[in-house]
Formats: sequence, structure tokens, C-alpha cells
Amino acid sequence: MPRRPSFRSLLLSFLALYEDLSHKEIEARADISAKSFSAILSRVKIKDGLFERLLAAIGSRPVVVRIVTACIEALEGLDQAADLTGEDQEAIEDAVLAAARVTREDLTAAVRRARTLPVEGYPKPGDLAAARFRAGQEWERLKDLPEAMALAVVRVGEEFQNWALCEKVCEESVRETSRNLPHAAALARLAVVVAEQVRGPEGWCSRVRGYAGAHGPNVLRVTGELKAAEAGLESAKSLWLAGSDPDGVLDPGRLLDLEAALRRDQRRFTEALTFLDQAVRVSRFPERGLINKGFTLEVMGEYERAVETLQQAIDRVDQKVEPRLWNIARLNLANNFCHIGRFGDAVALVNEVQGQVVKLGDKIDLIRVLGLKGRISAGLGRTEEARKLLGEARRRFAGEAMHYDVALLLLEEAVLLLEEGEAAKVKALVRELPKLFESKGVHREALAALGLFQEAAEREAATSELARCVLRYLFRARHDQDLRFSP
Repeated sequence: MPRRPSFRSLLLSFLALYEDLSHKEIEARADISAKSFSAILSRVKIKDGLFERLLAAIGSRPVVVRIVTACIEALEGLDQAADLTGEDQEAIEDAVLAAARVTREDLTAAVRRARTLPVEGYPKPGDLAAARFRAGQEWERLKDLPEAMALAVVRVGEEFQNWALCEKVCEESVRETSRNLPHAAALARLAVVVAEQVRGPEGWCSRVRGYAGAHGPNVLRVTGELKAAEAGLESAKSLWLAGSDPDGVLDPGRLLDLEAALRRDQRRFTEALTFLDQAVRVSRFPERGLINKGFTLEVMGEYERAVETLQQAIDRVDQKVEPRLWNIARLNLANNFCHIGRFGDAVALVNEVQGQVVKLGDKIDLIRVLGLKGRISAGLGRTEEARKLLGEARRRFAGEAMHYDVALLLLEEAVLLLEEGEAAKVKALVRELPKLFESKGVHREALAALGLFQEAAEREAATSELARCVLRYLFRARHDQDLRFSP
């Protein structure tokens, strides 16, 4: 059977045919007269530099390259479905092509519609999809700008002064609270400025400003400034409740979600769960409320109830529509499975998620997957593998200045080492703790617990029981800065 051409060879060949270029023309354009284009195409691997040079020589528009790439990926996907009959594969491809045609037509219509959307007034139901599509494009233009420049752009650029961009920036701020708090705060400020420029009926403008105004307090909550967060959220709620959004354009469950998170961090768990139950009932995205409820139950130490709630959430999340939320639900569930010793169930979830995390290119979630795999390996008794994975995840979290995660993983490594009688290695490991003591990412009570463990490790008197005790405390204290440590 002849060897199949490589992906890059197929891509270059198809593009050359599409652009009606001869091999000699491509060789001349790429200035590779000493090499035969045909010979290059026959290679098993075409190196990056040469591949990029040939792509540039062919000169196809980026959209053409994407379309041809998708076609070749679909062909290669047939190998993954080799267990299906030819009829099954044809039925699948017919369905995929039909869906792609509908999606392309819908997106084309949305782009055309977005060009003519009004900048004032309450949005019409038929305009929502186009407005959100346009907001995605506007966000791409803003996301890499320095904060001062982004603020200036939205103040003077009429096309950026719309509710959908405000909604988009708010979502990005929520996402960044678990990654980069200064960036999350900057995005919350940007959302407020966008909201201030929105024009339309007074009630609608008030509702948009209330929606945006709740996201700055959310960042304050995560930094532990709970009193300031509560005051800011009350101000945002006043604008929200004074406003009007009869069609529920902005998610009516969003502020309930954010208030629940604040109550959770205030240890007012009954109120937090009540707000989340309300959010699930009214939100356009009830799965978010369920995921947050599962997390709240985890913080409470109610791991079995957290598992039950997250399993309900997973059934509601559409992977294609909300790929990141799909990941979060499964990673949170896997983490809770680890808490209750169901490591086999956790393995299945992490394996399911890993490919999607790689596809999204989410660096922080990739590190979390690595850490979870280490925790699971430890639970399954694969100690050497666990230490390797936990150590790698710890080093990567340190590179991201995510110090609390570093502390958790360090303690998990210490448990394994102490169980093997490697007190000297633990003594070396805790030499990294002073870096955590100097950071702002670990609160006072947690630092005290870590300090106690460090002192014992320095004397080679630490035990695996003490390490587990501190570790359990750190899991609980992450979201309860008033929780006292009692060894």
C-alpha cells in the first residue's frame, strides 16, 4: 500500500492546485530553485521554516488555508472512525456537512446583520446573535491593548459602545479571576466604561450599568476585600433593580451568581445556596449556577453533595457551545471524586477533558489537569508517577505566580515523601516555602500552618500525618481566611 502524503504535503498540494500555480512558479517565488517542489512534497516531514516559506509563496488568503485545512482534518478523522461501516461514515459526513452549511449561512447572515445594527435603543430579539458575534470581533481588537488605550478606544469609538461588548468583557473578567487578578480588575473597569457609553432607554442603560458594575466587586471578593466587595455589589444591584430588561437580554442569573460567591466567601452558606438555587431557576445558563453550587458545597466540605450537583450540571453543558464550562464542570467533579477516594472515576473524567483543554490552549487548565493526574496517581498508589506529575504542576504554577496552588501541591508531594521515609528530601522541598511567605497569594492563617510544617520539616520531625493535616486545612482555608488551623 503506498504511503499517504503528510498533512503539510496535502495542504500545499491542494493550495497550489486551487491557486492554479505550477511547481516551477512556486519554486521561483520561494527561491528554492535548487530544490524540487515535488521532492519536498514527498518528504515525511516538512520543517517549519520551509513550510511557512512555501505557504507564503503560494499566497493563499488565510481563510482559504483554514478551509482546506479543515477538509484535510476531516479526511484524517476517518482513521479515528475505522470501526464504523462505510454507510455509518457517510451518514456522519452528510450530517456534518449539512450542519456546516447551516452554520455558515447563519454566521454570514449574522455578520451582514451586525454591520447595520443600531447603536441606540433596546435590542430587538432578532439582533441578539448578530450583536454578540460583532462583540466577539470587537473584543479581538481590544484584548491585547494596554488598559489606558482600550479605555480610550471605547470612549471615542462608537462601534465599541454597545451592551454586547460590555457583556463579553464581563465574561472575560470572570474568567481571569482564577488566573490573573490585576487583568480581571482591568477588564471589570473596561466593562464599566463600555456600559457608561451605551445609549438607549434610561431603564435599559441602568440595567447594563448594574450588570457591569457587579464585576469589579467580584474581583475584590477574590482578593479577600469582602466589605468593599459587598458595598460595590450593593451599588451595582441598585442600578440593576432600578433598570429594565423585559426580554432578559442580559442573563438575569448573573448577579445572583456573583452574590452567591460573595456569601460563600463570607461563610454565609445557606444564603449562598439560596441565591444559587434562584440563579438556576431564572438564568439562561442554569448549568453555571449548578457548577457554582457544586463548588460551594466543596468549600463546605460536602463532597458527596458536590458530586451529585456537578453531575447534574454536566448533563446540561453543551461541549460545542460552552467548551470551557464543559471542562470546568468535569475538572471540578474529578477533584471532588479525589476528595472521596473515587480515583477511578476521576481518571475517566480527566482523560475525557485533557484533549479539549489542549485544543482550547488554556495554559492554566493544562496545569490543573497535570496536578489532578498527580493526585489521582497518588490515590492509586503510583507514587513515583505521582511525584513527577505533582512536581511538574507545582513548578508550572510557580511560573504563573499562583502561590496557593504551589502550596497545595508541595504538601501533596511531602505526604508521599514522608510515607517513604524521605524526611531529608522534604527538608529540601520546604526550602521553597519562603517564596510563598513573601507572596500575597497566601493568607496569614495558611502561612502560619505552612510555617509550622516548615519548622518540623527543617528538624526532620515532620510526619505524613502532619502534612495531610496541613493539606486538608489548606483545601478548606483557601476560601475561608478566618478558618483557624489546629494540628
